[in-house]
Amino acid sequence: MRILVATDFSGCADLARALVGEMSLPAASHIRLVHAIEPLTTVGIFAPSAILTISEAADEDARAQVRASVKSLETPDREVDGVVGYGRAADVIIDESCAFRPDLLVVGSRGRGGIATTVLGSVSAELIDRAACPVLVVRDRSLRKIVLAEDGSDSAASGALAITDLQIFSGATVHVVGVVDVPFPTVFADPSGTNTAVAAFRDYESSMALLRKQVSATVEERAKALEAQGLRTTWELREGDAAFQLIKVAAEQHADCIVVGSRGETGLRRLMLGSVARSVLFHAPCSVFVTHSPKDAAARPPTNGDGRFAVSGTIKANPAAR
Repeated sequence: MRILVATDFSGCADLARALVGEMSLPAASHIRLVHAIEPLTTVGIFAPSAILTISEAADEDARAQVRASVKSLETPDREVDGVVGYGRAADVIIDESCAFRPDLLVVGSRGRGGIATTVLGSVSAELIDRAACPVLVVRDRSLRKIVLAEDGSDSAASGALAITDLQIFSGATVHVVGVVDVPFPTVFADPSGTNTAVAAFRDYESSMALLRKQVSATVEERAKALEAQGLRTTWELREGDAAFQLIKVAAEQHADCIVVGSRGETGLRRLMLGSVARSVLFHAPCSVFVTHSPKDAAARPPTNGDGRFAVSGTIKANPAAR
């Protein structure tokens, strides 16, 4: 198994690294840490001569901390190395992901940023949007109690597949949750005098009964399939806002992680409405594991990984990055 761990040496990043260190991984697994040195644009404008000195200090400090992090994860049956990139954190991590091709990308829930995280969105949210592989955003050192979001989609199916295929979830208990999330339709006044509101209400109730039955069957089927794979599984049906209900269930169950599929919405729709995965990511009390459907993952454009240097035993600097 190949795992890419993003780190900025913050407390949350250390928690993510610790979780990876405690994971039960297949023999010969390969773990790579990646750290980004972000450009000092403000300093460059007002004191360009200071850039070289600051960059050298940041470079040496990053190398030393990556070395220490690599050492903390080393065991006889796994390979561990690290890289440092130069540029925006999300860009560096995605570039390295394209080069390393991990089975899983692991990142802390929040880094050392301040108000920019609230206004612009966190690095972890951007990674979920851009990464081709599953992303685990860590808030807890355990993955024993899992809430699986199930809506019958391909992305939800990929989440269930990850639970059964990835050894990191072995021995976990899984609570499968389906949410009927259909708001009552808005009915405008009808100048013809017919009772449109009553008709709309009756149609809504009849359709909801059918939808509850369909979602319930889907969730139960998923739970039985996971149980057949040897997992201890329970399930339930909820109604309301999907993200809110998933977060509420996770809190009630004292879950370690919510597994949720992302449908890869981008642009204006995501900005205005937000996806369920993003809402869960920002508000869940536990770790969040996000998967994409195979179709969405394959559609993500490749990028390059220039500006890296390897950290494994000795450090080989990339001249292009200096």
